[in-house]
Amino acid sequence: MTDSVRPTRRTAIHRIVVPKDDFTSAIVMERTEEFNKTLPVPFKNLRYLVVALTHSSFASEHHSYTSNEKLEFVGDGVVNFIVAKLLFLEFPDVREGDLSKMRAALVKEQGMYERALELGLDRYLLLGKGEDKLREERKPAILADGFEALVAAIYFDSGMHAAEKFVSIVFHKAIGELHNGAVLDHKTALQEETQRSVRLLPSYDTEVARGEDGSDVFTSLVYIGSVPYGEGRGSSKKKAEEDAARAALEAFVSEHPHRGEPGL
Repeated sequence: MTDSVRPTRRTAIHRIVVPKDDFTSAIVMERTEEFNKTLPVPFKNLRYLVVALTHSSFASEHHSYTSNEKLEFVGDGVVNFIVAKLLFLEFPDVREGDLSKMRAALVKEQGMYERALELGLDRYLLLGKGEDKLREERKPAILADGFEALVAAIYFDSGMHAAEKFVSIVFHKAIGELHNGAVLDHKTALQEETQRSVRLLPSYDTEVARGEDGSDVFTSLVYIGSVPYGEGRGSSKKKAEEDAARAALEAFVSEHPHRGEPGL
């Protein structure tokens, strides 16, 4: 890559992800500064954080703001890379296939949704009127996307070292729980448990409906025999069934407490 190309690329990144100072309201900046003070890795340039907090619904209603969608795109790759590296270092003797399962469990929508809640992202995300109540069926997807955007913003603001520090801090507890046999795949764990305890396989009844924003919302109910044990929702059939299996596993284990630890 020639020297003449590098300044152009830096300028393009800045233009894409940093809004102009003049168009950011005082109240938004005040809330952004408040959120920044709570982050384990604070921002140097708060404009990056403003974009990370700007949901597309807000940007469509306030045209001077930049949506966090492109940051989300970058953040997906950054989070996957860093979590993979952390697991590689944390579990040097674990097979590649099991490391992949661990990473998938940590970076799936539910995992990043939980990290976002721990950070309090739901209190600071800028949402349009159609999303401002964070409807339950959309809340995990919106916050998981926001978390990815936040990580990308840290990367652009302070570099990969800062992004790695941030991700390692917020995922520290979740990675630690893997040492204690945390369940990675709730559907598989539920199936193993029901077969072991009552010799039955779980079955799923999943339906899809159109949400107010036009996106598909899946609802799944899991049965063990003829008894409903858990309900879940998600933006795909797979996510809804995994959510239902998580709820069902918790309920089933409470009724059948003598449960062995599932394998990875």
